[in-house]
Amino acid sequence: MTQICEEDESIKSKVTPLTEETVEVKPETEVTEHKIRQDGGLTAWLQVFGCWLLFMNTWGLTNSFAVFETYYIDTKLPNTSPSAISWIGSLQLFLTLFIGVFAGWFLDAGYIRPVIVTGTTFSVFGMLMTSLCKTHWQILLAQGVCVGTGSGILAFTSAAVIPHYFTKRRMLAAGIVSTGSSVAGVVYPLMMRELFQSVGFAWAVRILAFVMLATLLTSLAVLMPVTKTKKHAPFFKAEFLRDTPYTLFILSYAFSVAGTYIPYFYIQKYALELGINEDMTFNVVSIMNAATFFGRFPYNYLADMYGGITVLIPCCLATSLILFLWRFVHSLSGLIVISATYCFVTGGLVSLPAVTIANLTKNKSEYGTRMGMGYTVAALGALVGNPIAGAARRGGGGEKIGMGMSAEDVMARWQGAWFVAGGALLMSTLLMGWARWIRGRWDWRMKL
Repeated sequence: MTQICEEDESIKSKVTPLTEETVEVKPETEVTEHKIRQDGGLTAWLQVFGCWLLFMNTWGLTNSFAVFETYYIDTKLPNTSPSAISWIGSLQLFLTLFIGVFAGWFLDAGYIRPVIVTGTTFSVFGMLMTSLCKTHWQILLAQGVCVGTGSGILAFTSAAVIPHYFTKRRMLAAGIVSTGSSVAGVVYPLMMRELFQSVGFAWAVRILAFVMLATLLTSLAVLMPVTKTKKHAPFFKAEFLRDTPYTLFILSYAFSVAGTYIPYFYIQKYALELGINEDMTFNVVSIMNAATFFGRFPYNYLADMYGGITVLIPCCLATSLILFLWRFVHSLSGLIVISATYCFVTGGLVSLPAVTIANLTKNKSEYGTRMGMGYTVAALGALVGNPIAGAARRGGGGEKIGMGMSAEDVMARWQGAWFVAGGALLMSTLLMGWARWIRGRWDWRMKL
């Protein structure tokens, strides 16, 4: 009997008590984190493909807005000023950045598919309503507000997913995703040119909406939740603004967005006033976006080695110089060269900021909130940049060379718009350099 009791005690001593501490499911959390933070594999690359499709139907639409801008100015809304018309695209761009802060709240909770469904509904419905619009305010609501809201939900999703699946190759993956906007910027203008001529504006826009629907549903099928937790991060935390490099960077991002998209909005109208053939102006827009495709990879590859801010500083400075030189371009060949060069140089300005915010965030649980705050600040630059540039364009009702206008007159008229864009990028360069200096001081080897 004594022997049995001793054996019983021996067995009990070898069995770990099932206490509350033991029941914590830490191993499962660690496995989930390990699975998410991979730099390859089918699941991770399917996320890249899904985000690529989202980028195509958000930033790709923004890159193609010059087609709509020119059509509205010359055909649909000839009595409306270019500055007023540019508010349509600016509002769309503003909401593409601003709405993301709310989308991030649901993404942090794992509701990625409801988020994509909501964004798809707004984008496709808004584009369908645009096909029915007759007046400026109707287009402003349909394309500016409705499509912009959908774009904001989807664009934030495309930027927020990648950092959860990639670490060492994060910048490269983000660069691949960002080429979606370049492909859309090439295909959509060419497609819309043919459709405007063959089926008219209304059906051209409807066909674009159906293409968007098909590609966005594909994205819905492949993208997966990045977390299973139901914890919600706050929309805004004032203490993050005490992080000076982060605050300077998001202010720099706002100036960058304010200036970068001005050529995308106005290049086609500028080309038409220079007397360039209308069909060729569509090709100029596509050439611009093709150049951005080749400009994505070098900067993202370098950013993986040296850090996003370190790569963005020379990008912003070079972009500013090109914009100041735009005033001297007056021929088709010159326009193609400067447009392609501009878009190649700006290749990193779209793809790098979101992942750079991730690099500036030590606690990754704060990433959604920090990125949402950064996008919100950048949205203010997106809202005012293009209308200010449109207002800086001096007078005139759109006369072309041969209608009492010389090339010098056209260049002088538009120089204010290019100076606004160049000044915004110069300010972005200074703020970004300041952020880099504070975080790394004089140690430029530090990866930021």
